[in-house]
Amino acid sequence: MLIDNVIRWGDIMKSIEKIFKKLDKAFELASAIILSVMVLSITLQVIFRLLDKPLAWSVELSQYLFVWLTFIAGYVGARRAQHIGVEYFHTHTPKPIGDFLKFISNLLPALYFGVIFYYCVSLWSKLMAQRTAMLKIPMAFIYLGMMIGLFMMAIYYLYLALNVYISKENQAKEV
Repeated sequence: MLIDNVIRWGDIMKSIEKIFKKLDKAFELASAIILSVMVLSITLQVIFRLLDKPLAWSVELSQYLFVWLTFIAGYVGARRAQHIGVEYFHTHTPKPIGDFLKFISNLLPALYFGVIFYYCVSLWSKLMAQRTAMLKIPMAFIYLGMMIGLFMMAIYYLYLALNVYISKENQAKEV
């Protein structure tokens, strides 16, 4: 019975990984597009300042796109294991303790990102009422990029935390 459950969880984790891989492409493309629009906006601002006709909206657009880029690319960084981490304790302690530390070190960011996501959602109606200074768009759309990135990072770090023990049980079953 336990072995069957481990096999099912292993299959579920493999399916989740396939979904993550598909989302990776979308997030990488979104990051590239956001960065391109930021560069274009800043370049236009420089050109128009040289012509003594600065654009009022370009700086604000770049700032808000930077917020989006930070969190969208944050998920890409998490998927590529580019976020800072301390592996010394995982690798230099007995395996059960190392696994537990790896579990905790993935669970804590998942909880952190989840809590921030929750509070962003709870403030959504207030953010819809507030508008940006130059672009006059609701601040909720600025926070939307943050919410998408936080949600995806929370899900991914939760996946990593669970995978510490599920992959361990799967490996024991295969031997």
